[in-house]
Amino acid sequence: MFKAHITPPPARGLRLNNVALAVGDLDAMIAWYETRLGGVVSERGHFDAVGADFAMLEIAGLRIELVSRPGPTVRPVDRTPPPDHLSMLGFKALVFETDDLAAVTAALVEHDTEMVWAEQQLTAERRSTMLRDPEGNLIHIFGPIARGV
Repeated sequence: MFKAHITPPPARGLRLNNVALAVGDLDAMIAWYETRLGGVVSERGHFDAVGADFAMLEIAGLRIELVSRPGPTVRPVDRTPPPDHLSMLGFKALVFETDDLAAVTAALVEHDTEMVWAEQQLTAERRSTMLRDPEGNLIHIFGPIARGV
C-alpha cells in the first residue's frame, strides 16, 4: 500500500482574517457595500504604519477590509472586461454564492448596480451574475449548482 509522505507547511496554524480592497473614497464604498451586499461595519480605524484609514465589514460570513490611503498616486482598478480579465495576474473578484440568484440579481438591478452580466450560464450546472462596485472591483455571485442536468 502506498503511503504519501506529507511535509507540514512552514506557516502552520493560519486562518483567513479578511480580504482587503484599497479604495479611493472610504465613506462612499462603505455605504455601497452596506446597501448592496448587506455589509455591517465591525471596526473602523487608522493604520499609522502605512498612513491609511480602514473599515472592516462583515458580509455573508466574510470580513472585507476597505482601506484608503489618500494621496495623488492613487491608480484606478483595472477594468479589463471578462473573460480577458483573467489574462491579468492578481486579484480577480470577490465571489459569493446564493440559493436564489434571480432574486439577488433583481435586487441589485433595482439599486442601479453596474452589471457585467446577469444570470449568465457558465457551465451546464452553474449560472452567475457579475457586477462592479463603484470603483470597478468585480463581484461575482454564483447561483446554486443544478443537479441532474
